[in-house]
Amino acid sequence: MDGKWGPKTKAAIVNVKKGAKGNLTWILQGALFTEGYSPESLDSIFGKGTETALANQKARDISVDRKAGKATFTELVAG
Repeated sequence: MDGKWGPKTKAAIVNVKKGAKGNLTWILQGALFTEGYSPESLDSIFGKGTETALANQKARDISVDRKAGKATFTELVAG
């Protein structure tokens, strides 16, 4: 791992949805926060605040299905 966003990282991303907990959710929350979409807390728990922040980033041409997958992470992290 080289710490850079690339094909291997993108291939390893799984869908994250409400109820998910852990590092990937924490990274998602941090990415949303740095892009101006407040998940309400950076607690690594995908709750209502993270779900709302995902829905609010629809202006970025990301599908709004209340889940975060490859396209969402690519746009937030690599975009």
